[in-house]
Parts: sequence; C-alpha cells; structure tokens
Amino acid sequence: IPPPSVTYTLHVPDHIVPAILGKGGQVVKEMMEMSGATIKISRKEEFVPGTTNRIITITGSQHSASYAHQLVSGKIPQQ
Repeated sequence: IPPPSVTYTLHVPDHIVPAILGKGGQVVKEMMEMSGATIKISRKEEFVPGTTNRIITITGSQHSASYAHQLVSGKIPQQ
C-alpha cells in the first residue's frame, strides 16, 4: 500500500516565481528530483483572488512533500 499523499499549498508573490522555477524550469525540476514530490505552479494569469500571488501546490508522501516545502520556502525571501 503506498503511503498516503499530502498536499501543501503556498501563495507566493508573482515576482518570486522566477527564482523558484529557474531558467527553463531547471530549479523546480531539481527540487522535484531531490524531494520526490510534485511541485506545480499556477500559470502567469492565475492568481489567488484579490492578489498577485501565484499558487504553488506540493504533493507527495509526508516526507517528500515536507522536504519539497522546505526547498521551495528557502527560495522565498522572508519579510
């Protein structure tokens, strides 16, 4: 039986997304390979209603999803 999957949702300012994606999606690809989780980023025109924040969805096992969450969070400057 596969372990239950976990989903994290992050709301990230649009201008931060390029740092998470990387050139040609390279950075996000590496984060997915390192963690084993799936990381999806909403399209350019898809924002959290009333904001210019994009939606990042991380899905995987408890361990891989939380590791991916740490990797993505590390790319977001703390206010």
